[in-house]
Amino acid sequence: MYFCYLDESGGCEPPDQTPNATPAMVILGLIIPARHIPALARDFLALKRRHFPGRFRCGPALDHVLTEVKGSDILQMTRKDSRDRRRQAKLVRHDLLKLVDGYGCQIVGRVWVKEKGKSLKSDPTYCYAVQDIARHYSKFLSEEHSKGVLIADGRTPGLNVTVAHSIFTQKWRTAGDPYPPLLEVPLFAHSDNHVGLQIADLIASTLVLPMAAAAYGAPPDSVHALPGGPGRPRRRPPRPAVPLPRRDGPVARRPSGQRPGLPPPRMAALRPGRRRGATDPRADRAATARPHARLTGDRIPSLGSCDGRAVRWRRR
Repeated sequence: MYFCYLDESGGCEPPDQTPNATPAMVILGLIIPARHIPALARDFLALKRRHFPGRFRCGPALDHVLTEVKGSDILQMTRKDSRDRRRQAKLVRHDLLKLVDGYGCQIVGRVWVKEKGKSLKSDPTYCYAVQDIARHYSKFLSEEHSKGVLIADGRTPGLNVTVAHSIFTQKWRTAGDPYPPLLEVPLFAHSDNHVGLQIADLIASTLVLPMAAAAYGAPPDSVHALPGGPGRPRRRPPRPAVPLPRRDGPVARRPSGQRPGLPPPRMAALRPGRRRGATDPRADRAATARPHARLTGDRIPSLGSCDGRAVRWRRR
């Protein structure tokens, strides 16, 4: 058995009405196997606590489902100037997709791209999108030889009745049921207690809507026209690579870690507990003082001296 959770992102207003107007309307369905819902719910709550620890400081773990992380919050983080906030939004999207893919979830939906200066009709648009999603959902259930239920995010009672009635008149008509695997007409619930609705909202708002805005464009003064996510341009261009000056002739090799043109670093002896950079006076005196030694007359041909005999120093 499968459950399909419906949620929408965007409104029906004209795309150029206000800077916050959305350039498209997304109605998305998230198909989840019924056997994976308990584990998915616990892992999603853990994801919210991991990325937003300040919102879940106390209380029972299962009560954290009541604190919903909306897709609009992630979009605002994506448009922030702070690199840490943008990185956090990217990690949330990455972990969310990894979670959905790990439990074998499927995504179905419809995107309405708005025309400039024109709005969408609310009831026909939503009803047709739900019917289209129900048709594809039924085909998926038929291929899986399974049954399913469609649960949508509740809006106003009047709109909920209109959408449910549009499926009711098609499912129980005398000409035949176009959605035989569906057990009932769409049900409506609050997203506060349904993890599937919260995940569907995040996917629709933070992934599908920005992709639609990037693909089909948005008004120049709209907040959705600002690039976000991985494609956000840097405010400061990268520094151009400056070629290093080279002298004529062969390039001398230098020890690793040594800058060109500088003498090798001096190794200073440090006493335990002394700060770095301070030399030990006793070590300096020991390095300059002549050690007490005795001479040996062994000949070493590779170390020649002025009198033909090599001198080797040995400590007493």
